[in-house]
Amino acid sequence: MKATCISALLVITIMLVGMSPSLNLLPQAAAQTAVKREVTMPVKVVLVGVDPATVDTSYIKWNMNLPVATYNQVLQPGPGGNLTGVVFNIDYSFTFAGNDFKTKLQSYLKSIQVNKHGPNPFFNYYTRSIEGYVSTSNYYSVDYVTYDANRVENWLYSNQQDVGGFPSNGWTLMFLNLTELPSYDFQNYSDFLAVQHTAQPNGTAHYYSVTYTDSDLGYRYRYRDFMTGWGGVHRFWFDDLSAGPSFWTYPEDLSVQIALEDNNIDLHSSYGRNWFTEYLADYIWQATWNLVTPFFEYDPLYSEKYSFHVHVFDFRTDSEKQDVDIRSTIDTGKIKSAYQDLAPYSTIDVSVKFDDTSQYQDLRSIIDSNYKYTDSFTFGVSGQPLRYGIVDARPVYKYLQDHLSTLEPNYHRDRSEFTVPVYAFAFSKNTLFTFTYKWIISKPESDVKALLGVALGDVALVSLSQFEFQRGDYVSPQQPGKGEGITETVIHEAGHMLGAQHPHNFGPVGDFALTVMGYYTHDYVFGQSDKDAIRRAHVDQIYLGIQSILDQLAHSGGQTESINAIKQQLKDVDAKYSQMDYVAALSSVLNVEKAAKSVLSGSAILPGGTVVPQGVAGIIYLVVGAAVGLVVGIVVAWLVFIRVPVGRQRGRGARRTSGRVRKRSGRK
Repeated sequence: MKATCISALLVITIMLVGMSPSLNLLPQAAAQTAVKREVTMPVKVVLVGVDPATVDTSYIKWNMNLPVATYNQVLQPGPGGNLTGVVFNIDYSFTFAGNDFKTKLQSYLKSIQVNKHGPNPFFNYYTRSIEGYVSTSNYYSVDYVTYDANRVENWLYSNQQDVGGFPSNGWTLMFLNLTELPSYDFQNYSDFLAVQHTAQPNGTAHYYSVTYTDSDLGYRYRYRDFMTGWGGVHRFWFDDLSAGPSFWTYPEDLSVQIALEDNNIDLHSSYGRNWFTEYLADYIWQATWNLVTPFFEYDPLYSEKYSFHVHVFDFRTDSEKQDVDIRSTIDTGKIKSAYQDLAPYSTIDVSVKFDDTSQYQDLRSIIDSNYKYTDSFTFGVSGQPLRYGIVDARPVYKYLQDHLSTLEPNYHRDRSEFTVPVYAFAFSKNTLFTFTYKWIISKPESDVKALLGVALGDVALVSLSQFEFQRGDYVSPQQPGKGEGITETVIHEAGHMLGAQHPHNFGPVGDFALTVMGYYTHDYVFGQSDKDAIRRAHVDQIYLGIQSILDQLAHSGGQTESINAIKQQLKDVDAKYSQMDYVAALSSVLNVEKAAKSVLSGSAILPGGTVVPQGVAGIIYLVVGAAVGLVVGIVVAWLVFIRVPVGRQRGRGARRTSGRVRKRSGRK
């Protein structure tokens, strides 16, 4: 009986140990193979006020019309190149809204319609100076109507079931053709152009409007009534093709009714159907690149902590400093809130240091020696005289690079901490940083957050002046004592450093979206597109690293159970990722990464996902095997002992003889 139990124990133990990872197996280094991650991205396109007979939904899906596969790229590539290794397969679907929905929408729009009369930058004209060569730009005041963009977006999102609902795991793009609303037509447009902007324009256009006020110094931004679309709060964006024309997107985005008549398009002809199909495809194409699967400005590296170190250098005069306190121009809380919302799984640290400029005489010397006052005849003949000061940014950037170790003694760019240094300069009068090209000196439009800041990868530069701080005193109508501060520009440029891109990179109409990364808006928050892109990239980055580890483990041989366990855990990541719950997916993928790295270093994964050191795993398997063997041995022994009396009771007659035959057969 003892011999039988011991034999059973040994056999079962050997079998279990043989099934476990090798106790002596250490993963060998293997050449990393190029990994690629393919992801399906649903995009629902809803067309309102569009006759289905005028669109070829088969032709529109052709890969020359729409980006059916978008390769995720970094616009400013680092050592690893410009591809992230992720490919999005865009799954487009098309819905034509019925007339009932269009009627319902137009009824709502009319209920919130606001009739206005005022200057519209699209309708511009020039006046010349007495000398006859300097031109000044002016805007005609015209009649127009507006609809609150945020209210319209909320209404469309709330009534999504009328068009079959929006996908929870993808984006919805809606394009409207609502010429029944007050709309600017071809005749009005051609009349204005025919007289070369020299006569008061006729006609009434409709637009979508937003309102923005600088949270630092209270300046209310002008000309925010002239949008043709909006979105970004949800994974939803709409564009009214019949709205406008807008000064911000002209000439690329001309109102559809003007474009059709100007090109003599018959929508019900074969040519017209193809023309209109391609026209719509171009809008879908740019929205896909701008919002659905955007590129990255810089590599969006995941880190457990993002540290934003903002240095403010105040080079204004003493009287200017008294007029506007530099500390009132920046809000640390808003900066931190924006980034905590963008990356809720990471620690966000924001510090603002108002550096004593007297300690930076060498920097002041560089600024003074690279200051230029611009009063260009060449620039002046096509616009108002450009009389302002500029500071060449290149030598300043060189200085900051050379002194980065002193300015940023705790500079990190790794998984534990990612440092974002932002150097904000407050200049006197109307002076800004500018990057020149050959003899050309450019200055951004005053209301546009363009070169007021620039992200350079290792650091970001921001420049504002006393003119921006007191902008309200110089506009018409005046906003006395109001200005614009530094906060929004800091968030924008630091956003580039973490990877976020402009929403207008592939078409200016993309600027009509909620995001601090746009130029037209003045938001202090990141839109849904930004949050999706950055969070998704963080998951992808770690996911691809796990795939690389799996390749190494596969090449080293063995550890099949651990490899399969990792792959099984990745399915949970995939499930959350496919529902665009990237925050939950990141939490899961970090756990999988930890397990995968442990296996790579010599650990194993037990059933249930527990990671233990390889040697411990072998012992556990041995102990478990022994325990199982012991139990089996006891059971076998028990069956042996109880089999004799049972056999004796049944051994009389024919069954007893049969038992003997088996016994003799065993001896042979």
